[in-house]
Amino acid sequence: MCTQSNWLFQLCGHRAFAKFDNCEYFGKGCFGAPGRHIDWPVEDLCNDCKIKPLDPNPNPNPDPYGGSKERARKNKKA
Repeated sequence: MCTQSNWLFQLCGHRAFAKFDNCEYFGKGCFGAPGRHIDWPVEDLCNDCKIKPLDPNPNPNPDPYGGSKERARKNKKA
């Protein structure tokens, strides 16, 4: 049976892929790891949380299209 291992970062609670161990039947009846993965606890922050304080724009615009909804409303009124 295939198994997938994940790192579980204790300080931030995030989970990241660690490794995948396939069995001898992988692709010949076995289609990969089941939904339950093995968690390996890590006493640290994940890389994303370590980098977050260095972000020059910590509160980016949540609209990826840069205010397209506002433009659409203005164009609709005109």
